[in-house]
Amino acid sequence: MERRFRLIPPLLAAQILAFPALAQENNPTQPPPPAVPVSDVGATPLDAVAAGTLEGTGQAIDGDEIAIGDIVFRLDGIAAPMMTVPMGPEARVALQALMEGERLNCDVLDRGTDPRNLSGVCRVGDDDLAEALLASGMVAVHRQNASQDPVARERAARYDAAETEARERGLGIWAKMAAADDITISEAPAEAPVGIDRDLMRNWLSLLPLVLLAVLAGIIALLRAGARRRQAAARRQGEVQSLLALYLAEVLAIRSAAESAQAVTAHIIQDLPIPTAQLANMALPEATVFAANAHRLKDLPREVSVDLVQFYARYQTVRQILKQASALRCEQLRAAIQALIDSAEEPMARADKLLR
Repeated sequence: MERRFRLIPPLLAAQILAFPALAQENNPTQPPPPAVPVSDVGATPLDAVAAGTLEGTGQAIDGDEIAIGDIVFRLDGIAAPMMTVPMGPEARVALQALMEGERLNCDVLDRGTDPRNLSGVCRVGDDDLAEALLASGMVAVHRQNASQDPVARERAARYDAAETEARERGLGIWAKMAAADDITISEAPAEAPVGIDRDLMRNWLSLLPLVLLAVLAGIIALLRAGARRRQAAARRQGEVQSLLALYLAEVLAIRSAAESAQAVTAHIIQDLPIPTAQLANMALPEATVFAANAHRLKDLPREVSVDLVQFYARYQTVRQILKQASALRCEQLRAAIQALIDSAEEPMARADKLLR
């Protein structure tokens, strides 16, 4: 039995050594594993991950954005007025003044999709630019959501404290709001109850006789003025009627003389001139009324004055013809005299109508 146990270890070792050969005999078509290539030791290494800070000098774009080289860096946690509204340009000037000639050290918090548009916290030395702008009242706190990062929460607390102090002091954009808060609207005083002032009433009653007397005097003055106007109108009307009567009388006289002259020519042969002996019986009277009152024709009604002017113009024409009657045919003279007689009809009719 002891000899059998001594033979077991050598047999196991022989089987273990023979197992790979047996496996290769059982799978003669299995290919060997592929070789793994090893990269060249001298190849270019991978780009290093960009750092989370940005340094350099900056130029203010507006109140919360800075141009650092070709990168636009937005200050996180604040919002400035736009450049097109009040305090927008002032916020930009304040930001530029904080970093003028200084080197910025900015922590990148958000890269976004555009590598040239970053946001985060910028400092000049140990001074946080956003906190300084909040303390001067040029910007306001702006955050989209609360961060659980202790550093971010500590920064948010500092920003809130700076904005609160600027609000209370009425700085920057908070100045107009502070002024509006100081305006108080006072209530209108209550109206006094309406009542009758007895003293005032007595004063009015004492003045009532004088008031009535003044009213009466005014009425009398108006009546007198009206009476004077009526008298003046009546006087003018009387003068017009008198003048019209004078003109009418003269027109009638001239017309009567013209009719007499027309009768003289009735027995004269029409183609012959008027005999000199007959001319004395054909004379027309002088128009003395017209000569003395021609300037007063404007006082008469327009229709009457126009008719009178036409009549006297024809009258003057007939008188000139009568002076040359010995050289004219009788029928020419008769036609002129008849026209004068006819022209007297209109002014006589109008004058008669007005005088009635």
